[in-house]
Amino acid sequence: MPAFLAEQRYHLALAEHEPDRDTALGINYHRPQASDARFATAAVRAGDTWIINGRKDRVVGASLAALFAVRASVGEDGAGTLLVPRDTPGLGITRSETSWHHGACGALTFENCGVPAENLLTAPLFADAGRAIPLDQALNLGIGRAAYEAAFDYAQLRVQGGRPIIEHQAIGAKLAEIAIRLEVARAAIWQAAWASDHPDAFADRSLPDLPLTTIAAVFASEAIYRAVKDAAECFGAMGVMRDMPLQKYVHDARICLHAGAGNSEAKLRIAEALARYRRPASAAVLAAE
Repeated sequence: MPAFLAEQRYHLALAEHEPDRDTALGINYHRPQASDARFATAAVRAGDTWIINGRKDRVVGASLAALFAVRASVGEDGAGTLLVPRDTPGLGITRSETSWHHGACGALTFENCGVPAENLLTAPLFADAGRAIPLDQALNLGIGRAAYEAAFDYAQLRVQGGRPIIEHQAIGAKLAEIAIRLEVARAAIWQAAWASDHPDAFADRSLPDLPLTTIAAVFASEAIYRAVKDAAECFGAMGVMRDMPLQKYVHDARICLHAGAGNSEAKLRIAEALARYRRPASAAVLAAE
């Protein structure tokens, strides 16, 4: 935490996905999944150290991150999350050819990579569920805000028909719709974050018995993609030019539709939750999903 607070560009990355480990529902929708839920990447306790061996791919921000949150099989207790600093001996980082403006992807290899015992996150959220609010949705919200601010500024500067285009009804209504989508997406993300810290709220029915993090991720990615496209429309034909920032924002917001397993997979998980199929074992897990 001190290093994170001291360095403005101290990047974090989640290392969860593994080669040849496909967790997508696919044809297993509403059917038992036969695949082993444990990670191939494993951590073994040796005194005051966890020794990690394995491989992770599709790690967003791998080439930039100073600290990795690594999902692994931990002893006999199932899955856990370990914090691994970038300079840890035994950690190898390879940049992938697949990348995007806000997070170049990469692969990690662990060869007898040792981290202190206290680097294991033992909170139930991580031990049981393995994931909290997706980082990509916070990033996605930032993309939407940047697009909105660019469109808002341009609408005040661009004069057409003797007055700034923000005073034209069509542009004013479009900016209002963008603001609405961003605010509702932000609220959904904040509610899911609050739910992760208050799993007891599901038991007293303060929150609906639904996977709020997944719902927030789906809604935010789709709402923000629409908002960014509308922001580009405020620039007219100039919105697609490389000299303008909007073409990049549209590109990046579209990637968020396919973050993780993608929205199609996420909607199937929500549908199973609605039908009370494959329900999480605890409120903490539900909050994380």
